[in-house]
Amino acid sequence: MTSDLRALDYTVRMLGTVHEMHIIARLLQSPCSIDQLVSAGIKHSRRELTVCLMHLKQRGIVEQPATVYQLTPTGESLQPIFHTIAKTQHP
Repeated sequence: MTSDLRALDYTVRMLGTVHEMHIIARLLQSPCSIDQLVSAGIKHSRRELTVCLMHLKQRGIVEQPATVYQLTPTGESLQPIFHTIAKTQHP
């Protein structure tokens, strides 16, 4: 596998599911609690959010120092991808 394909594979694994991408996009704005994710318009049940956040924690994308979730440096490194996605949706 070429280094470009390895990098792409790694990025896709880090981004995770569409639900997880919504959470990452919101946390790129600021750390927040599950309640804040719900009120921010993340349209998933609390259980789905909890499962997604657990998966993101397992992959080292988010951390939960208290009751607020925030991105780790690895999670923050995904910001350019979300910036590019936003630019292609709103030219």
